[in-house]
Amino acid sequence: MTNAFLQRLSHAAALTPSEIGVLEELCRNPREIPAKKYLSRDGDEIVTFPVILSGWAARYQILRNGARQITRLLLPGDAFYFDSSPDAVAIEEVITLSPCQIVNIPHADMNRAIERYPAIGEAMRNYGCMENAILASWVVNVGRRDALERMAHLICEAHFRLTLVDAAQGNQFFFPLTQDDLADVLGLTPVHINRKLQQLRHERLIALRSKQMSILDLRELQQVAGFDSAYLAPRTDNKDTLGHYKAIAA
Repeated sequence: MTNAFLQRLSHAAALTPSEIGVLEELCRNPREIPAKKYLSRDGDEIVTFPVILSGWAARYQILRNGARQITRLLLPGDAFYFDSSPDAVAIEEVITLSPCQIVNIPHADMNRAIERYPAIGEAMRNYGCMENAILASWVVNVGRRDALERMAHLICEAHFRLTLVDAAQGNQFFFPLTQDDLADVLGLTPVHINRKLQQLRHERLIALRSKQMSILDLRELQQVAGFDSAYLAPRTDNKDTLGHYKAIAA
């Protein structure tokens, strides 16, 4: 199986074979986790550096009225808490949305790898910048885009992020989110989510069947969303990835 975490970091910095070997060793003991299982609870001590190698998960918060807001979709190659320190405390819940393969990297091992190999540290910093850029984009998405734009932008973002780790087959990819999940990501009601999905289908921009999303017209979907993938390219010299993605949209 391709190591999605290694691919994600390889897009964030140029890594030598030695550095790639170190990262592969860090991911040597993954676990299989079923869907709808908690990976972290609010208040849990964060004792490792957890990474998703396959599958989808979500970070979320529960409001006083019981409503849920998903604050981050965790896709293959993502770390739960990339900016946490040893003995930090989780402030959100993390749950699997599909079966996942998870590896828990000891903080001491990750720190040794960063200290010994500066490029791994650079990759982690650049990855963190991308995480922050995604968070900023989500704030704009929920705060300023209309419902159709929000939906289209989320689909475009997921597609690009999956393309980075070879988890998309052209314009088709696994999309396990339910309408309730989408409502909790986008700050809409499930009824509103259903209407916007139907609109995108009616306009022949997407097809969604059996958790498989197909983008039928990527360029037009990007136009609807106002989507620019530049914030998802963690290296300024990463022209090949951006070029490949733009070729798909052409």
